Amino acid sequence: MTMSISIRSLRAAMLLAAWLLAGCASSPFSDAGYVPALGPADALRGDVALGQRMLWGGRIVGIANSAEATEIEVLALPLDRSDRPRASAEGGVRFVVRRAGFLEPVNYAPGRLVTVLGRFDGIVERPVGEFLIDQPVLDARRIELWPVNDNRPRTSVGIGIGVRL
Repeated sequence: MTMSISIRSLRAAMLLAAWLLAGCASSPFSDAGYVPALGPADALRGDVALGQRMLWGGRIVGIANSAEATEIEVLALPLDRSDRPRASAEGGVRFVVRRAGFLEPVNYAPGRLVTVLGRFDGIVERPVGEFLIDQPVLDARRIELWPVNDNRPRTSVGIGIGVRL
């Protein structure tokens, strides 16, 4: 009897562990290799070298297409373990994403979350309202536009008796 209880307990623990691991999302950039944990604010301080690979993300605040490229203005947000911007975090500095070719403004609309792998391409001065603000520029190699309605499974663990309304 004792043996069957411990085997059941072991199976239950293994199932719980597998279920919890299945809920962990991996990064769409996991194959990108090492990228230093420096953000746009570090670039403004001069801590990022020109041409250095960066992984930045945030909330889109504007987009402009020209004949050669698209520029997306992004309010930087910290990234979670899956490299998705944390929507509930307070925004940091703004940065510019440059991508050769056309990107559809309806898809890359203000408010959408985006993560970009690219190379640091310097700092530009851009207007925000009536202010001119220095903004780091990222020459995009890969862009992850995150879904509007994220239906990722949420896990929660609780002990005891409770009522949820």
